[in-house]
Amino acid sequence: MLDGITGTAALMAEPGYWIAVVAAVLLATATGIIPGFSAILVMALAIPFITTNISDPVIGVVLLATITGVNNTLDSIPAVLMGNPSAATQVTFFEGSQLASKGFAAHTLGGIYAASALGGVIGAIALLLVIPVIRPVILKISFPEITALALFGVVMVSALSKGAMLKGLAAGMAGILLGTVGLDPITGSERFVFGQVDLWAGLPVIATTIGFFAIPEMIDLSMTRKSLAPLDSNISNREVRRGAKDGLRRWKMIIRQSIFGAYLGAVPGVGAAVIDWLSYVMGIFFTKDKSEFGKGSFEGVLFAESAQNAKEGGQAIPTLALGVPGGLAWALVLAGLLAYNIAPGPILLDQRPELVVTLVVTLAIGNLMVTMLGILFTGQLAKLSLVPYPLIGGIIIPISILTAFISMNSWLAVPIVFGFGAIGVVMKMAGWPRPPFILGFILGPIIEANFQSAYSIYGFVGIATRPLSVGLFLSALVLGYFFYRIGVTSTITTPVSEDSATSDVGSQALRGAGGGTLAATASKPGLQIVWRQWDNLLAVAVMVGAGMFIAASIDLPVRSRIVPMWSSIAVFVLVTGQLVKNVFFFREGHVEIMDVGMRSSGLGGASRAALVVAGLLALFVFTSLLIGLSYAGLVYAVLGPLSLGNGRWRWGGAVVAPVVVWTFIFVIADKFAAVYWPEPRLGQWILDLF
Repeated sequence: MLDGITGTAALMAEPGYWIAVVAAVLLATATGIIPGFSAILVMALAIPFITTNISDPVIGVVLLATITGVNNTLDSIPAVLMGNPSAATQVTFFEGSQLASKGFAAHTLGGIYAASALGGVIGAIALLLVIPVIRPVILKISFPEITALALFGVVMVSALSKGAMLKGLAAGMAGILLGTVGLDPITGSERFVFGQVDLWAGLPVIATTIGFFAIPEMIDLSMTRKSLAPLDSNISNREVRRGAKDGLRRWKMIIRQSIFGAYLGAVPGVGAAVIDWLSYVMGIFFTKDKSEFGKGSFEGVLFAESAQNAKEGGQAIPTLALGVPGGLAWALVLAGLLAYNIAPGPILLDQRPELVVTLVVTLAIGNLMVTMLGILFTGQLAKLSLVPYPLIGGIIIPISILTAFISMNSWLAVPIVFGFGAIGVVMKMAGWPRPPFILGFILGPIIEANFQSAYSIYGFVGIATRPLSVGLFLSALVLGYFFYRIGVTSTITTPVSEDSATSDVGSQALRGAGGGTLAATASKPGLQIVWRQWDNLLAVAVMVGAGMFIAASIDLPVRSRIVPMWSSIAVFVLVTGQLVKNVFFFREGHVEIMDVGMRSSGLGGASRAALVVAGLLALFVFTSLLIGLSYAGLVYAVLGPLSLGNGRWRWGGAVVAPVVVWTFIFVIADKFAAVYWPEPRLGQWILDLF
């Protein structure tokens, strides 16, 4: 290791090293604030350029690792300011967007920077200390333990919705079920792909996440026609610095969460989404006053953000020590190593110690650099929360849809985004928690692949008798009951009246955790028949869908149908129980879920705005078929602010939004990402006809 330190010191004296680090930080900064434009996409595009033009493998690999190491800080900006979370920022969105609606956007982002910087440094230190001795520990964690840990995460998130645990569990199991779409990893059988070759690899994570989480929020916020935060919010660089100091005052908690994130990240196959939620759950467990969680908790944001940045150091451990990527981004770092003919594992630690040490040091430096950039410039960026959302939506909605297409490279991404967007909106209206669904969907392939491998090696008896697997399963049951009892929830309350429609949307949202849409309609507790339209209609639709999946699973080979069959049966049973509870045992009081409700509920003109948004999205689809997907984004960028905006923002937005969207399409996508846009089928048909 002394040789590694000496080699790193020599490398850091070279200008090329600092050019690479600054370039990685600036690249991550420029792309991190673009909704849906993830570090993985940036790294995938950068690998050929880096390996071809940078001869020094240490600088090339460090540049790749730095992109993912610092991007975790910046992807919090769309989640907090724009209502656009990624798979790894669900907790940040859940708590942070509610803080922004209270006027604390700048303060929250300052705290995120502090927690991320400290978490990144701790993750790097953990990597340096543990990598020489971690190999035996990692090898003891096998397929059954990863399966149990993933299921543990789904159950924990479901348990956070007191009064809606059946809904949460059903949503989580439905996510796992949809995670089985595609070719079966064991038999190669097609499952639920409907003849679409583009679905052989499964439903795309980015398109599904954007549709299910981001699009409903952006539609809802656009319907308010107001800004996310009250106009008198304290937004300035001074407030960002104050938030950073507020975060650093919680340094003991950040260190605890960072250590948890680093070592959980060291388990291969445990993704960012489960680390996000498990860190949040653990933080709640150790907090005495749990009343603010789910309603806009500053500490809740720090729980997740510190672990997310620390996990990068953890995921580097199996990547470098075993050659097993700790996450998808580190799989690309591994690809970079192999492109330079460097084999990971003990040989790497012995022969190239300077690479490992340089990687550790650079992760820490990169996080500190991003923190300084954030503190300097976020005060201005946070003012986006004061801009009426129709302007923001005119930019973010088309960019999000186009990003989904870019990530999948198929026009099928568009109907996937719209389909899951509709489901997400209905779940918000019906009071069903979405986090368990998206977490189950992301973890579904991980659960199935590890379960199938465990079954092949150990059999059912072997899986059921492994101590760590059994311990995780029992812990999920015990902690699930614990969180159900303490009631850490986001409360959906009675809708706001039309009389209060002139107040800021931020204050309206705080009447419940998410601006409440679901009112209690029963006047007396006990056995009585009550019909709650959206809730029950959704339950019936899910039951029918689960029944169809059960029927379709019967024809699959035995090994192929295990996970889809049992997960669809679980969904059917859970939703049936929820429907019976809704109809016969509905009690007066508010429904509590771990999600953000409809902020536009009760606002004057919200129904008209909903029709306008629906028309704009339908026009987007028609225009993409007529003149092309990229130009459809420009049409939405012009008409969105014009249709929903007010005053000077209306005409200003109609100019600014298309300029930003044009820059994304014809500069970032066309020039840098070399995107090939699909031919407009309807337009081509008309041309052929005439």
